[in-house]
Amino acid sequence: MTVTRRTVMLGAAAGALGGLPPAEAGDPYPPPFSTPHAQFTVLDPREEASHIPLRDLGGRRRTLAAYRGKAVLLAFWASWCPPCRRELPILHRLQKQAKSEPFVIVPVSLDRDAATAVAYLQRLRLEGFTSFIDTEGEVASGPKSKVATPFPLYGMPMSYVIDAKGRSGGYLTGEADWSAPEALALLRFYARS
Repeated sequence: MTVTRRTVMLGAAAGALGGLPPAEAGDPYPPPFSTPHAQFTVLDPREEASHIPLRDLGGRRRTLAAYRGKAVLLAFWASWCPPCRRELPILHRLQKQAKSEPFVIVPVSLDRDAATAVAYLQRLRLEGFTSFIDTEGEVASGPKSKVATPFPLYGMPMSYVIDAKGRSGGYLTGEADWSAPEALALLRFYARS
């Protein structure tokens, strides 16, 4: 059987309804993960993403290739996004706990300048939270953007999962509890594939 985006989505939908057993090693389908408002959407085929440049809040650059060998939760947020305020503390806790996990949490602010993002994180008391920023819209773009970017955004917050080989595996639009067992199973799945 040829695996297509449709079969993966149908498999994920059936799993969400209790029709599939949990994913096992070697399973081509990721375990289902959904929120009350959205479900994780699988990208098939996966696209290479390791070359994509990121800039941290201090101005230092690195590419997603720096995380090869681990799954990456690439979580887009902004200070003007109310649901982001609820999701950021979850990402902060998970970022601290993920040191022993096969995945990393890579938040990316869409604020216009680093000072705004830093002040917002300080207001939320997220000390030690590592974040990147995309002030120029080089990494992510919304529906009104004039330039295509590697990560289209369909809402905020929005998260992409990058597999251990540096390929984008799928995305979820809207806030999510990424520390939930189903979310952790999804991240671990992409760390193996």
